[in-house]
Amino acid sequence: MYDNRFGDQSYLDWLALNPYEGLAQRIRVLAGTAAVLDDLHSGRRTGVPVAHGDVKPATIVVRPDGSSSPADLGELWTVDGSLVAARSTPYAAPELFLPGALTSPDADRYAFVATVVHAVLGAPPPVHPPHQGPGPRVGIDLVRLSDLLRANPLCAAFPAFQHRLLNALSATPSGRVHTLSTWLDALLNDLAPPMFATTGTLPLAPGAYPPPTEALPPWSPPATASRSGGSQTLTWVLAGVAALVALVLVAGGAWYLIQRPDSPAAPNLVVAPTPTASPSPLPSPTPSEDRLTAARAYLNGTWEGTYRCRQGLTGLKLVIFVVDDHEVEATFEFFPVKSNPNVPRGSYVVEGSYTATGFTLEPDHWIKRPGDYIMVGLEASFSPLAGQSIRGEITDPGCSDFSLKKSSTDTRRPPV
Repeated sequence: MYDNRFGDQSYLDWLALNPYEGLAQRIRVLAGTAAVLDDLHSGRRTGVPVAHGDVKPATIVVRPDGSSSPADLGELWTVDGSLVAARSTPYAAPELFLPGALTSPDADRYAFVATVVHAVLGAPPPVHPPHQGPGPRVGIDLVRLSDLLRANPLCAAFPAFQHRLLNALSATPSGRVHTLSTWLDALLNDLAPPMFATTGTLPLAPGAYPPPTEALPPWSPPATASRSGGSQTLTWVLAGVAALVALVLVAGGAWYLIQRPDSPAAPNLVVAPTPTASPSPLPSPTPSEDRLTAARAYLNGTWEGTYRCRQGLTGLKLVIFVVDDHEVEATFEFFPVKSNPNVPRGSYVVEGSYTATGFTLEPDHWIKRPGDYIMVGLEASFSPLAGQSIRGEITDPGCSDFSLKKSSTDTRRPPV
């Protein structure tokens, strides 16, 4: 399948050996595979569309330079109706479970999207359990997947990213993404964090930033969703209508008592005195204040992970100190990792601002500078409800993303 004497490995192994890689880098690795599959599906070289037939993390080879391509190319399936499709359940399109099903480029595209889902979750997509009764339920369970994506710390703050994945998996075979490379670029665009670093609330899916060429129609759960969810929604709707009716009746009754012509004269109107002895209650915190308090507690502490710049993958330890409700300071320590042992150790101070959903940190001054290294800044989005992880971008043209996990609540103010 591939020759590991030259450092090649399957994408499945690559994910296991690079657990701290950011989500954007996990997806960028698949760009070469997307391009090869697009070429096979077009039939430009073969004169007829060709399907791989078994796209999944174990059949994608990743080379030492970070490029990738599908493996097992000696077992390609020409789309001529003569061969029965092989399938791996977590990555197989629903139509491949039908009797006598044949593989196709559309099935490959579904499998590629399922492979991206594996990269996000760190595990195969959830599938329907064996089903007894009318109406087959096969393949990926989109309802469970939707819940997992919303709770996943890598993509919880990116609703358009989740939406694009679910759209690609819920589409009919003929309606699936046609060009995987273009779709992959749009997916990476959904991970752009600057919007979250400057706003206090998360946009609703699909968000305001997908490119016009990749419109995101509303995604809805499949028809097999449990009825309990629907009945619960109906209950809330009926409760809201009842509350509205009650409010109208109360307001109408009050208006009638005030406006009716035979109402008693004003002197006969008894008004209860307003107590003045008791002090006014303190105003309760607003939702935005609550979110900011949660973000402050969430950020304070020590975070460890990796980032990628010109020198390659590099270890990162970020000790964050929240100064007040707007300002934040941190000590940025970088060091070598096992796969890139020649990186020197160094540290410097970054300062900036934060909101309830993100932060922006700019370089301030060196603590320990190795050679001619330069300082870089960070931008990130996060969700305190999505787990103790942060991912974002290094704000330098020669760098890409970073990924951190909270290792402790220990914090200290950076040295002056």
